[in-house]
Amino acid sequence: MPSHLAPDKTQAVLISRRQDAVNWDQHAILLEGRKIHLQESVNILGVEFDSGLTYTSHVRKVAKDAAWKLSCIRRVAHLLDAQGVGTLYKSQVRSLMEYSPLAWSSCPPPYLRLLDWVQARAQRLARLKAPEAAAQIIQPLQQRRDVAGICVMYKAHRMQLLQLAELRLNPRARPSHSTRGAHNIDHQVTVPFARMEHYLRSFLPRYGRLWNTLVRQTDLHLTTSRHAFKSGVNAWLQAELTQ
Repeated sequence: MPSHLAPDKTQAVLISRRQDAVNWDQHAILLEGRKIHLQESVNILGVEFDSGLTYTSHVRKVAKDAAWKLSCIRRVAHLLDAQGVGTLYKSQVRSLMEYSPLAWSSCPPPYLRLLDWVQARAQRLARLKAPEAAAQIIQPLQQRRDVAGICVMYKAHRMQLLQLAELRLNPRARPSHSTRGAHNIDHQVTVPFARMEHYLRSFLPRYGRLWNTLVRQTDLHLTTSRHAFKSGVNAWLQAELTQ
């Protein structure tokens, strides 16, 4: 039976926590007579992950590429005002750091700070042009990632989109006694339990907890407009940061 896979375009990785996983030659794959060796990491649709699913190599590469693009903006910054610096940064640099963030944002915080440092340099560049406007031009990256994650939860649980059905979490069990949060318990979800910090930072545990906090503190989950919901979540997260 002919293969539909091209050997020269095929990558293989063994998902394991063992340090010597990439050296297991006996697990190499034969495809049309060509041996496909196990790699330390593979790239799928622009997202690179390693055998431990840590995404650290991906974030390091993204930070390096973003820093290089920012250096190009710095060279022409003398021709731009603060708005021009912000527009170039958002289109050329921040867009690179926000490609598929909900897949790799579970990587360790020190690696996410590499992206924050790139944005901090861009913010300093904008502040030289207009000190009072720099904060309004550039939002925190983590806030933008959280808004994106909460909006996905909204589409999965409130809008019931079929393509996001796999991301729906089970409703939270009702308490056996009356509580202060009982009025909105029906809209909360059961957060997956995990002992590993790496898994707790992944999409479902992280945004399941954040969704429950949003439901307890606001009525934004009852909003029928996606635009109004996103604007409300932005304001809510901004208020949380300033407290």
